Amino acid sequence: MYTGLLHLHHWLPFVYLLLMLVVLVQNFLVWKSDNPFSDKLARQNKIAVLLTHLQITIGLIMLFGFNLDMFSDMGTLMGDAGLRFKYVEHPTTMILAAVLITIGNAKSKRAEVASAKAKSVVVWFGIGLFLIALRMPWAEFLQGA
Repeated sequence: MYTGLLHLHHWLPFVYLLLMLVVLVQNFLVWKSDNPFSDKLARQNKIAVLLTHLQITIGLIMLFGFNLDMFSDMGTLMGDAGLRFKYVEHPTTMILAAVLITIGNAKSKRAEVASAKAKSVVVWFGIGLFLIALRMPWAEFLQGA
């Protein structure tokens, strides 16, 4: 089961990052022009949030369901930069990014004007995507590990 989750947690970000970039560009175009905020765009935003939550859930299952013994010796964990990144910095930053993306989607739903809806998505999703890019294990991601 762990191997399946690991593969899903590795390959899902390819789709996720592409979708996030598309969503950001489309919302930016709505924000800066007079284009309407369509139901299709709202659906894409919702799918981006859903994939964010799915990725976080899979990661947390892998972290706490299969690697809980890593937290028994916090001194060693925090002393090793690689372990600290994998078991502390990466999950914490990804959870924070997911929270920000969720806030952006909620603010977008509550806004009345199309440009305000799109602006909240661009700002909050953009900050979330920046945090994801900041703490993504790029070497493993691009090597297929």
